[in-house]
Formats: sequence, structure tokens, C-alpha cells
Amino acid sequence: MADENNEVQKNEEKASSGSGTVKLVIAGVAILILCAGLSYGVAMYAANTFSKDDTPKGDGYGTVKSETIGTTYDAGEFITNLDTPDNNRYIKVKIVLAFQEPTVQEEIAAKLPQIQHTINSTLRQQSPDSLSQTKAMEKLADLLKKNINTHMVKGNVNSVYFTSFVVQ
Repeated sequence: MADENNEVQKNEEKASSGSGTVKLVIAGVAILILCAGLSYGVAMYAANTFSKDDTPKGDGYGTVKSETIGTTYDAGEFITNLDTPDNNRYIKVKIVLAFQEPTVQEEIAAKLPQIQHTINSTLRQQSPDSLSQTKAMEKLADLLKKNINTHMVKGNVNSVYFTSFVVQ
């Protein structure tokens, strides 16, 4: 009889340890599924929050700009002397003009020689020292925009972009 009790006890231990292992595996699978679902949810939330269309555009200092660049016009490449006593320093730039009104493109095309002359004249007035200062490109772009807009009647150039900028 003692043998029977030992045998019954061993069978019960095997059964309980087998069901414990099954419960542990089921719990592990459930946790994995829960983690995968949670990860998917977080990824979808992040993708919707930071999608390309909704990304605020700014200058990196907290300023957010919502306007688009608009239409652009490639004004060309300019190589000219800088304002130095011996005229041995040069600037080479490629300039793109941006604007919002569609009629501005026609006006730029019609006045391109005049605009190119204005760009060359403005570049020739710059010194190498002024171009090596902090924010020199932004200041030059603003000056070019102001000078170009003096020729415009149908609209204005909103921005001047340098796609290449070399001072030698």
C-alpha cells in the first residue's frame, strides 16, 4: 500500500509539473504578444505624429515656419571679384530665387539680364572679411533679395538661396 501511495504521489507530481510548464509557456507567449502589440501601437503613433507632411519646419532654434518654398527660378552661376585693394579675391556662387506668385517667373525671365547685373554688382561690393562673418550668407541673401525686388513689379522674390558658395 505504501508503494501505491508513493506511485500515486509521483504521478501527481509529474502531472502538476507538466501543467505548470504549460502554464508558464502560455504566459510567456501571452507576454510576447502583448509586447509586440504595444510596440506596434507605439510605432504607429510615432509614425503618425512625425509624418513628413506634419513635420514643422524651422530654423533649429524654435522658430517654426509653415510656408512652403514656393516656385523657384535658377538665376545661374556668378563668378566675380570681391572688394579688395588688389582685386585678387573672388566669389563663385550659384543662386536660386524663390517666390509665391506664378507671374513672378515670367517677370524674372523677362528681366534676367537686369537681375544678373544687380547680383554681380551686389557681389562685387562684398569684402572677404564681411563674407567670413557669422550669418554672412543670410545677410547677403537678404541684400540680394532687396536689390532684386527693386526691379520687380508683378510680385516679389521671397528668398534667395545659394546652391554653391565659394570664396577664394
